[in-house]
Amino acid sequence: MEAKKRFKLYKSGKLWCCAAVAFGVLAFGTVNGQADDATPAATTTSQVSTPASQTATANDNATIASQTAGATTNDVSAANAESTVAPASASTNTPVATTTNTSSTTTLNTQSLSAAPVTTNAVTTAAYAATNNLSTADTLDISAYQPNISEETFRQYHNQGINNVIVKLSESTGWANAYAQQQVSRAQAAGMTVSAYHFVRFTTAAQAQQEAQLFAQMAGNVGLGADTLMIADVESVPQTRYAGIVNNLNVFFQTLDSLGYTNHGVYTGLSYDQQYNVSSTVGKARTWVAMYYYDYSANAARSNYIRSMGYGAWQYTDRWNGALDASIDFGMFANYAGHQATSAANLDNFNINASNNTLDVAGWFADNNNEGKGNRYVILLDQDNGNTELARQQVNAVNRQDVANAYPDIYGASSSGFNASFTLNGSLANAIANGHRIQAIIRYTSSNDGNSDYNDHWFDGIAFKQNVAYLDNMTTSNAGIHVAGWHATDQSLNRQYHYVILYDATIKKEIARQRVDSASRGDVGRAYANVYNSGKSGFSADFTMNDALRTALQNGDSVQVISRYTADQSGNGNAIDYWFTPQAYNQNQAYLEDFSVYNGQLRVTGWHASDQSVVEPNQWIILIDNQTGKEVARTKAVTTKRSDVQAVYPNILNADNSGFVANFDIANTPGLRKAILAGHSFKVVARYSDDNNNGEGNRTDYWFSSVQNLFTSQSAQKLESFTINGNQIEATGWYADNRNVAAKAMYVILFDATTNRELGRQQITTDNRQRPDIASSNSSIVNAGLSGFKASFAISNGNIAQALKNGNRLQVVARYTDDDQTGDGNYVQHFFAAQSFQSNNAYLDTFRVNSNGSVQASGWHASNQTAGRPYHYVILFDATTGREITRTQVAESVQRPDVQKAYPTVYNSLNSGFNVNFANSTAIRQATNSGHSLQIIDRYSAAKDGNSDYVDYWFSPRRLSL
Repeated sequence: MEAKKRFKLYKSGKLWCCAAVAFGVLAFGTVNGQADDATPAATTTSQVSTPASQTATANDNATIASQTAGATTNDVSAANAESTVAPASASTNTPVATTTNTSSTTTLNTQSLSAAPVTTNAVTTAAYAATNNLSTADTLDISAYQPNISEETFRQYHNQGINNVIVKLSESTGWANAYAQQQVSRAQAAGMTVSAYHFVRFTTAAQAQQEAQLFAQMAGNVGLGADTLMIADVESVPQTRYAGIVNNLNVFFQTLDSLGYTNHGVYTGLSYDQQYNVSSTVGKARTWVAMYYYDYSANAARSNYIRSMGYGAWQYTDRWNGALDASIDFGMFANYAGHQATSAANLDNFNINASNNTLDVAGWFADNNNEGKGNRYVILLDQDNGNTELARQQVNAVNRQDVANAYPDIYGASSSGFNASFTLNGSLANAIANGHRIQAIIRYTSSNDGNSDYNDHWFDGIAFKQNVAYLDNMTTSNAGIHVAGWHATDQSLNRQYHYVILYDATIKKEIARQRVDSASRGDVGRAYANVYNSGKSGFSADFTMNDALRTALQNGDSVQVISRYTADQSGNGNAIDYWFTPQAYNQNQAYLEDFSVYNGQLRVTGWHASDQSVVEPNQWIILIDNQTGKEVARTKAVTTKRSDVQAVYPNILNADNSGFVANFDIANTPGLRKAILAGHSFKVVARYSDDNNNGEGNRTDYWFSSVQNLFTSQSAQKLESFTINGNQIEATGWYADNRNVAAKAMYVILFDATTNRELGRQQITTDNRQRPDIASSNSSIVNAGLSGFKASFAISNGNIAQALKNGNRLQVVARYTDDDQTGDGNYVQHFFAAQSFQSNNAYLDTFRVNSNGSVQASGWHASNQTAGRPYHYVILFDATTGREITRTQVAESVQRPDVQKAYPTVYNSLNSGFNVNFANSTAIRQATNSGHSLQIIDRYSAAKDGNSDYVDYWFSPRRLSL
């Protein structure tokens, strides 16, 4: 009979056949043979937690918010008997001191201000429900599985057409329902008729007598009269599946008769009754049969089917309103349920009145037994201290026409109201402060002192443990933390000291505490008029920056505010706390907005919002070489206002002052210069530190994930001229490279590509670097307008002359360097293509025999390889015999501007001319007379005799004659 433990239809062929004939194809429930309402097989624990809530109420332009600490209640069900069910005690461990920050949940009978309009003439069939569009059920059965159904809930059920409640009182020979008293009284107070049932497990006549005796005893204990319908719950469990069950069931009922309970009924399953015929003991009209269907759309037809079998009531579901057993009465309960309600009561108000400092009680109590009892008392008991009386107050009758309308047959219903107000002091205040349940009794008595000849109604006890609070403000700065809010709790009664505690929730250690004077909060008083002292619940405290607080903030710990009421002046023992939500100080957000070079400065801007900035106020920007992983530079940043960041991250401390601007002087920062010139990329670190000198100490870093390529290897260059001009090698062109921002100087280097030796270098002045044309065509390259160069290298330099003399390939190197003294240090450079200077050009203007027999030769010979060869010879050569005839040294070179003009890039072309005369000699005459071909060889030599280390030009042979 209990929810989710019901025995349902057996899958018997006979039953399926009958069902098919009656309904066609139907979906029946099944049963597994387990008792439907057997006591639990094992100890079970359920935990119900009430989540914290915040409620905002606007009143007189004041915003009120409440934050309710979670409450946890443990319900433990014993394995052997439902009567042992009782709420377990709950404890709360708090790291600061003994505290209470939760309140147990108690359901009042009702919070309405008038009696519910329950009609005592409601019909007892499904017709009422159908007419009023309510539940199809009119009867519920409950047991210890539903221990805390309130009177108001019963009243709501009654208003839905539920007129009958059957309460399980007992089982076997030793189990009794510990909740039966409150279940019976609440159902009756809600205007419902109450019957009772006993779960049968007897196997012998003697056991049947014992179970009947327990059943009758329980009925008497809970105040059920002799005319109460007493039902034997006979289910298919191992103990009841035997042929003699009917005989023992008759013994059970006979025993009830002997004890004064003569109104009997049976609850059973349809299949079980067909097998064992237990309905024969009382008749089918008094048998309440179970057969479940879950297609409720066909209930009317199925109800008629069950009614046609002659049974008195039909239990058709265990899923009514979610998980309750529900039945339809065919007359069993209407005809045999017993007397109508003779007593009803309701507690309309049982609350603290904060403005009056009272506990107010109001309600009504109508009872036929009140006749002749003219005095009324409201009595308060301490339910957790042996029901010790705390206070009583004699009250006057209050007219309650609404009650009279609902219960016209109960004596005194029209004047059943009462009101009382108890001042919150003395033992009442102590009991509330200790969290005890306070129970209200309304007493009708004929005696003046209220201590004899009385009739009481005991309402449910309530523990006044409301504990509400809200933190209006928690502002953190480098000076400390300011907190403000309110905390109202019923248990602040007799706790005159109010403390605000700052607590490190991460390491579970107190930071600081302050005793405060509670401030007036009219807004809270209006919103929480039923919470003690709510109108004076405000608080405000300032905590200076001590070492513990500074450490907590630096570590990113969660800081929690605790509001405490205590009777202990030190703020420790016997305390009632409210723990506000911890504030985690570990937020760290940042964004890099700019990373660029301007006027020789690397400019880094963005924002860095961090909770730790409160205790680490100095902003630093650090640059890390992404290739080496080493720091290359750091500088203290300028902090700027950032209201936009504050708008996005309002919960990060100092977010409105999170902006930063950092400038790095590239030229004067060696590590940065080196990295830039090497083309490395960078990582940026934004740091808050409490060290103003170098950014160390306690610090909080934000490493930006993006890699900053300050400049790629983007460059452009051109060698416009690389030539010899007279005694100079000249190079002109331009070299634009983003990395030049780290350079202090530009150098041009003359390089011997053949021997891989530098021949010379020259620093290019700023004036000689101006190239606005390059800036225009290469605007994306930094300082492209200063990329030009023009350099001259004297050939008289021994190394240069030697390279030219050897015909080596020469190369121009353009270099940007951070060393403006020698051109070394850190640099980036470009090698232009190597160039050969092996030129050897000549022309023979005159080659003849003079009249005096001498040979005249004139012409020019220009060659870059003449560099380093100072001795100039002209040689007369017999090409026929292959023998030198004679030679002469050119004492003075003949200037040849025409040659220079034609060969401006050939070394010393201006002085390349020669004009020599070979005197008449036997050798000359013999050669010419013999018709030999003569040849002129022009030679530059490094040797004084002209016989080694030379460069020649061999003119074409000729035959000379007089």
